[in-house]
Amino acid sequence: MYNVLWGIPESMGGMTTAALRRIRSFQNYGSPLSQTILTFSPRMDTDEIRDRLISQRKMREDVELVNIWHDLRGRSEAELTLLEGESPRTPIPDEDGELENITAFYDVFRNSRTGRVMRRNYMRGDGSLLLADIEDPKLGRRFILHSPAGEPMAEWRRPRDFYNAWVTATVTKSPAVVIVDDKKVSEFIHEISNRNFALILFLHGSHLRQPWNGDHGQLLRARTDTMRNFDRFDIVGVQTQQQAEAIRAMGFSGDNIRLLTGELPQGSVVSEPPMRRDMGNAVMVANLIDLKRIEHPIRAVAKLRDRGVAVSLTVLGEGPARPKLEALVDELGLGDHVELPGYVNDVHERLTAASFSTLTSTSEGLPLSLLEAMGAGCVPIVYDITYGPRDLIDQADNGFITPWSDIDALADQIEKFLSLKAETVAEMRSYAMKTVERYLPEPGYQRWKTVLEQLPPTRSYDDRSGHSSPPFAVKKLNLVPSHRGCRIDLEFANIDREVAESLELVISARKLDTFFVRGSASLSRRTMGRRQMLTFIVEDEHFSESIGEIFDVYLRRPHDLWTSKRRIQTPKRFHSVNVRGKEWYSTKHGNLSVRPFA
Repeated sequence: MYNVLWGIPESMGGMTTAALRRIRSFQNYGSPLSQTILTFSPRMDTDEIRDRLISQRKMREDVELVNIWHDLRGRSEAELTLLEGESPRTPIPDEDGELENITAFYDVFRNSRTGRVMRRNYMRGDGSLLLADIEDPKLGRRFILHSPAGEPMAEWRRPRDFYNAWVTATVTKSPAVVIVDDKKVSEFIHEISNRNFALILFLHGSHLRQPWNGDHGQLLRARTDTMRNFDRFDIVGVQTQQQAEAIRAMGFSGDNIRLLTGELPQGSVVSEPPMRRDMGNAVMVANLIDLKRIEHPIRAVAKLRDRGVAVSLTVLGEGPARPKLEALVDELGLGDHVELPGYVNDVHERLTAASFSTLTSTSEGLPLSLLEAMGAGCVPIVYDITYGPRDLIDQADNGFITPWSDIDALADQIEKFLSLKAETVAEMRSYAMKTVERYLPEPGYQRWKTVLEQLPPTRSYDDRSGHSSPPFAVKKLNLVPSHRGCRIDLEFANIDREVAESLELVISARKLDTFFVRGSASLSRRTMGRRQMLTFIVEDEHFSESIGEIFDVYLRRPHDLWTSKRRIQTPKRFHSVNVRGKEWYSTKHGNLSVRPFA
């Protein structure tokens, strides 16, 4: 088992915590598989972090923690040759600019006029150069690996190619499973073609920039390449059914999607919570960042105070929004009603003493803070956040979901909750605890075990064709209205039948990070002589967030890299067609595009 993170910060968030809990569950409940954590951050002190995690009982002694730079510093020249790259080009620019020492092993050179980083040197323990990351004015970005003797050994033109070469040379145990938790890593690791391991992506948060607007908006910039190459992961773990449905709405079959959730720590679901609690005592576990929108429950408390309703709010967490939140508390005169104690060591005790919890984020994956609060018997009163609450809360039975971003509705629901009978509240607390038992370590491990036992065979990909491949030429192109959108008929003169039957239609925005695919679920096939006819249905709803944007139209084989998709060359006499408020037209290069107007 290889578990991949970019780094392990001192103040760990939910993603890193969930990864460490998963590793511990595999060790506690499963077979004695080896567990290795792979990391990439050049700022990591691997030995210090390992000792700290072990002392905090967040990691066992038999877990191997490997950082790319620490690992490469200790490799011999023969071991470094295992990283496959290009032969170094000459000349290699000299060091130039203002030197900045980041760590004992990591230097940065900046342009003295603009401050832009022009070179990064990664050093060995003896001070020799290990790798130079250079902005070459002629060739662009260059990663040049050096031998212990100082000789250039190999070169990569993109960071991802260098990182993937290291992953390939490091994941040597067999059979192996690589589980990727980190956004940065998932953006490049899918490009490994001839891998000897199964690749699993675990999505900890939303893949959309504004998921509250629906399933067809822009992708998070940090998830763009990941979602474009979604089907290159053998398994993609999502934490809620709602997110699984949103991904399928993009046109993916979803054959590789599995429900794999984060875990509560053992003992976080209490057997008999204290039922005598101050009904108006609310708690919120959240980092003090804009994403969590902590100002919303603070304003709800102010509204309730003005109504004469006694409510107090304690927010457990720290972050850059503290000054702004403290100013808001002062402005509203809530010093006696709102407390911001920062990080505390008695979160569980505070949860078991609180009456209800709240969560008002713009978006979530499956918030561990909500699970922990419910496990402690706190009744959740939360926004209808994408994603999480709908998978956990049965309205008025174990909590309450209020309209997203509606502070008045949040305040109203809190007031109604405070008027409930004690017996009703006690039943809600018990039901909340029962709900989250399925997120305890052993049930969580069983879900992972089932998925791993059903892994498909390790796949290799033929990625030799790239973005320079010529367009698919079509003899006939028909675009006609359908019940929910547009039917596209593509007739090919010379194309292999097996290839034609495997093709997906990809419609991708030219400027926005949004796209969708239409695959075999809406693909019909028929033969006209030697010609192949493919039919796709494109629904209007896919353009709902992108009116006026230009979309380019491609064909792609499933599992190919996104860069291997190919344009569709229209017939010579093709004229633009307006179908249900969308103009389908031929570009100046003769390729098919579409612009939605309504």
